[in-house]
Amino acid sequence: MKKIYYFISCIVALSLTVSCEKILEFDPEGSNLEEDEVLSTKEGVESLLNSAYGSVPGYLGGSFQVFSDLMADDLQQPTDNTDFDQIYRHNVLFFNSTVGNTYGAPYASIFKVNRVLEVVNNFDFSLVEANRIKGECYFLRALGHFEVVKIFAHTYGYSNDNTHPGIAVKDVSTNELIGRSSVEEVYQFIINDLTEAISLLPVSNSIYATQDAARALLAKVYFQQGNYNEAAQAASEVINSGRYSLGSSVDRHLINDVPSEAIWWLDSYLDIDAGINFNASAALNGNYRAINGNAQLKPTRDFYNIYAADTSDQRLDFFVIAKEGEPDETVVCTKFDKQNFNVAILHLTDLKLLRAEALAEAGLDLATAVQDVNDVRERAYGGPSRNLSAGASATAIIEAARYERRIEMFGEGDRFTQLKRMGAIEGENISVRGDAWDCNGMILQFPISEKTDLFELNPTGGCN
Repeated sequence: MKKIYYFISCIVALSLTVSCEKILEFDPEGSNLEEDEVLSTKEGVESLLNSAYGSVPGYLGGSFQVFSDLMADDLQQPTDNTDFDQIYRHNVLFFNSTVGNTYGAPYASIFKVNRVLEVVNNFDFSLVEANRIKGECYFLRALGHFEVVKIFAHTYGYSNDNTHPGIAVKDVSTNELIGRSSVEEVYQFIINDLTEAISLLPVSNSIYATQDAARALLAKVYFQQGNYNEAAQAASEVINSGRYSLGSSVDRHLINDVPSEAIWWLDSYLDIDAGINFNASAALNGNYRAINGNAQLKPTRDFYNIYAADTSDQRLDFFVIAKEGEPDETVVCTKFDKQNFNVAILHLTDLKLLRAEALAEAGLDLATAVQDVNDVRERAYGGPSRNLSAGASATAIIEAARYERRIEMFGEGDRFTQLKRMGAIEGENISVRGDAWDCNGMILQFPISEKTDLFELNPTGGCN
């Protein structure tokens, strides 16, 4: 059965609260639907799964990416958003409404897929259909938990055995109060879900999750753990499939189109004639769009200067010096300066740079690692002028992969994750604007509504 576009289910998913008695607040026509009515048909089960997809833009349409980048080192301090300023200063309080309101979005998606998993066997779906539905659920559940644990808990490797507090793991659709699992337990849960998803998902699945999407996400999970052998292997299975290519453009975020390197993305819909404008990218273009040199989020001049000298770098087209020569001269990013666009969540550039660094860290197949870096560089520079030599050392490969990753994935929420991995797994002396990577301000605070006798909030007070 073909599923309806999930932008319709985004209308269904207007409520992001996990504790609602009605899973769906509105159907496409706007009338209330009770759970029993929604889940009385196969179509209702599919609609609920679509609604779970519809919750994903609520956190990965830019919000979590923005939170991560604010905590990193490539953005200027926001001047007119108190909640953003708390994040930037590594001192998020539990009354921060921007963080608190977004925290519910991944759990809304998780709640819905848990409900689907609980009822899917009650219907006469074919084995292929049932496997695909279950696989999509496991993928979305893993995705939600992974994105939450990365910014609401200290990173993998923070403690020797990773028994430090993680997040709440939700594997059922009840509202029973639970505590925080350890980071080790969270990661094992995510890996188990993704392993299951890979075994169930199809190779091709329109805009929905696929085997490759689950493998790509699994590679990122392993990479964050410092499990470089497994990260490289999972990435290789996707890269070597031949289903994706870098293409000639450095722009991955397209309007009504999908780049050849996209493995899984959030679909935006712009059809002026039909009056449809669903923007999955709202938190990116809303915060980065520059008007008269002003934007909520702007790159630092230090970041820009790292790359500015090499004018052959096509990625510099995403950065503009605004009000040049004036006292308030600044850098703005035009990468997301569109009315709306598809948000590439998993893509080939990330996997190639991930595999290159993983292979180099593990001392394996440096020739492939060199080629991965050079593939990205040849696209960025329009040729081999900046290529690594065939005999480049592991250290040179790691340095090059990190250099390319920083500009390639600017604004995509990646930099902060990498900094914490370098500190925790690689033992590097990492600080962000004077704050150590492992200070308590380097994680977001949970909303006060989460505090119970079982669930402890993160420490407050920032880093100093």
